Amino acid sequence: MYEKLDKLRAELSKAKQRRAEADAKVKQLEQKLKDAENTQILADVGALKLTPEQLAQFLEIATSGQLVTSEPVVVKGSVEVKEDIENDDMESEDFDDEEM
Repeated sequence: MYEKLDKLRAELSKAKQRRAEADAKVKQLEQKLKDAENTQILADVGALKLTPEQLAQFLEIATSGQLVTSEPVVVKGSVEVKEDIENDDMESEDFDDEEM
């Protein structure tokens, strides 16, 4: 008599289980991505061969917005770091003359 309801309840239960498994996979992948990003950041920072104090100064300069030039930035201790920024906004092309 209630077969349809039982079938819908079973289908709902299976869907909830699949959602829980998908949520767990998403969390696992997010953590894996975060770990990979952190590893890459550590490798990049290690390649600069800065002392912790120099790194702190470099990050302070970068976050203050003073590091938006293509000229070398000298951090205390005469460590030179070049910032290569390609700014596509600075390069403009004139498309008004072209017809599509």
